[in-house]
Amino acid sequence: MYFKKVRLKNYRNFSNLSIEFDSNLNIFIGDNAQGKTNLLEGLNLIVKGGSYRTKEDKEVINWNSESAYLFGEINKDDENIQVALALEKKSEDFYKNKLIKTIKINQNIQKKTVLNKEFKGVVFSPEHLQIIKGAPSLRRKFLDEQISQIYPLYYKYLSEYYRILGHRNNILKKEINQKKKREQLLIWDPRLIERGSFLILTRIKFIKKINHLAHKFHQKITKEKENIELTYQSNILKDQEENISSINKEFKDKLEEHRDKEIEQRATLLGPHRDDFSVYINGFNISSYGSQGQQRTAVLSLKLSELELIKEKEGVYPIFFLDDVMSELDKDRRHFLLGLIIDKKVQTFITSINLDYFNSNIKEKSRIFKIEEGKIINL
Repeated sequence: MYFKKVRLKNYRNFSNLSIEFDSNLNIFIGDNAQGKTNLLEGLNLIVKGGSYRTKEDKEVINWNSESAYLFGEINKDDENIQVALALEKKSEDFYKNKLIKTIKINQNIQKKTVLNKEFKGVVFSPEHLQIIKGAPSLRRKFLDEQISQIYPLYYKYLSEYYRILGHRNNILKKEINQKKKREQLLIWDPRLIERGSFLILTRIKFIKKINHLAHKFHQKITKEKENIELTYQSNILKDQEENISSINKEFKDKLEEHRDKEIEQRATLLGPHRDDFSVYINGFNISSYGSQGQQRTAVLSLKLSELELIKEKEGVYPIFFLDDVMSELDKDRRHFLLGLIIDKKVQTFITSINLDYFNSNIKEKSRIFKIEEGKIINL
């Protein structure tokens, strides 16, 4: 799977851009605030139908325009597929200043879910280094995003779980009558348990798979000096259950046990929305005891594992976006990463301040562009 070409119109700081790509390695250099990250965001938006930088898609429209257009031609299984996204601000009263987004695949209007099913992309940016040492919410986000790419049913259940969770929390916060509050909780609990148990089970299985792959990558990167291990931390389970009935029962028992506490604190205290996972190297939790180098190597191992999991499921590698991470990795890790990209022929887009991080061999095998004030020059 790879981009052949792209066209961006009135998108971010690109007024009208057309560009063709190498099927393997594409490097974009330039100073900060010139449009490097904007370009990667645009390519990823074409693949996924939404931005990874903002929840408001209207923010990607050029500040002095009312609409933006993104077009990409992607080769998948030797077939060229055209993807077009039109984003248009509507100011009429009926639309209440909302954005109208139209997605077309080969000229046919499609839903975002169809786009997500057809194309895959993996992003690695400096923000992802927080997966290890940041808040649990960042690790849950990592899990949810990656599992959703591989298993569409997970995304459906995840959305339903948070909708149910919202209803349940509203009851805990707003219902004054204690009897009614308990009665309503009994109505919503079975739905929360059903969806939540599925999420927990899928996460446990995913962690098991990614743990196996990350271990292999980490051993290679560290020349077999370090062993990495991921463990899922559930606030429901005592052990890593892989039986849906057992998870259901433990979830139900925990909710009943903490009923009074939840009513007192007016919030749902148990469930996958509060779970986490830990990363260990040679038996030590690296969020507390790991060096910056170890933490970065762990995240790199996780990202490379994502590529392999998607390849295993889809039969082709996803498109890889590396946004300004070369400066975060030392020479050995950069060499390993770039060598792997070239060996596996994964189409990759890399942004960097300059070319100092790339040796002559990499430069010869890459297509190199310079971005300056929203304009691109071939080097």
